[in-house]
Amino acid sequence: MRKIVGIFSCLLLIFFGLSEVHGQDPQLSQFYAAPQLISPAFAGVQGTSKFNFNHRSQWPNLDANYQYSSVSGDISLGALSSGFGFYASSDKQFANLQTTSFGLQYAYHINLNEESNLSLGIEGAYVNRGLNTSSLIFGDQVSSYLNSGNYGSSTDPVLQKIVPNKQYLDLSTGALFSTRNTWVGVSVHHLNAANKSFVNSLKDSPTIPPLPYTSEDFLAPKYSLQIGTKINFESSYLEENEYSERNNEKSLSPVLHYKHQGNFDQMDVGAYLTLAPMVFGAWYRGIPVQKSGISSARESMVFLMGYRQDRFSLGYSYDMTTSNLGISTGGAHEISIAYLFDWDMSFKKPFIKWKRTTACPKF
Repeated sequence: MRKIVGIFSCLLLIFFGLSEVHGQDPQLSQFYAAPQLISPAFAGVQGTSKFNFNHRSQWPNLDANYQYSSVSGDISLGALSSGFGFYASSDKQFANLQTTSFGLQYAYHINLNEESNLSLGIEGAYVNRGLNTSSLIFGDQVSSYLNSGNYGSSTDPVLQKIVPNKQYLDLSTGALFSTRNTWVGVSVHHLNAANKSFVNSLKDSPTIPPLPYTSEDFLAPKYSLQIGTKINFESSYLEENEYSERNNEKSLSPVLHYKHQGNFDQMDVGAYLTLAPMVFGAWYRGIPVQKSGISSARESMVFLMGYRQDRFSLGYSYDMTTSNLGISTGGAHEISIAYLFDWDMSFKKPFIKWKRTTACPKF
């Protein structure tokens, strides 16, 4: 009975939650806690070095839940006006599909004038997708269960075409324009449209002919737009270093993050309130004017509470589901941990160079 429930859970997710899991890249609600995952242009843009850990647990009340973890970091090379970044991530969907990624990033930073900067970034990643077919139920197994009460082993010829692991190279790029209080960024992921299908069309099978690849077998490019500004309640730019600024900041930061991939669109719009050392945030995820035939375009409300002091920051957020899936899914829980380092190849103290930083939030 538990397997039957699992089958129906997967079907519900396919028909009602497609926009949140299937055919879409993993996502974080605390997207600025690991900004390199948004765009490689963020690598080293803060003029210092940073290490991040992020974990997301989505729909914990369902058998077909979703888990995502990542570690990432970047280092500034001020003498070369450059920054390097890296990340390693793993996500698990439906208890049988797991993806592991390792990426390297490079960004070149240009000082346009005393108030504005332009960052151009590139990224290359190795991706490995694994599929555990032993936990899948095929049509002939359902028939066997209805007739004998036992699933048995599947003899479906489709199994002969499935490869359990798929590896590919993934390329991305991005650009970021920033001033003291405002930033605008664009990024494009999956430039090379890699083949992600587990079905090997060239694999010989005595019972079924080769299966042609379709557009669904290839990663659709993902286009992202990031916009935000910071409104300071009290001027802190006269402080002698960024530690003082971080520890005394009082500001409001409205943000917008839009993504388009294939026939999928998503927008996050909201604001961060910083009353150092605490940070609070709330934003809406979805496109209220869009009607979707598969799932609701109104996905969730996200609430954040974070703490940051000197080099350390810790954040927790909760996604309250507002789509057709309902709150019974358990929503999504997310944590982030970050630590700053005084690493810069220019051998200059990065925290006194405020013009090398962006005003975007830290969660």
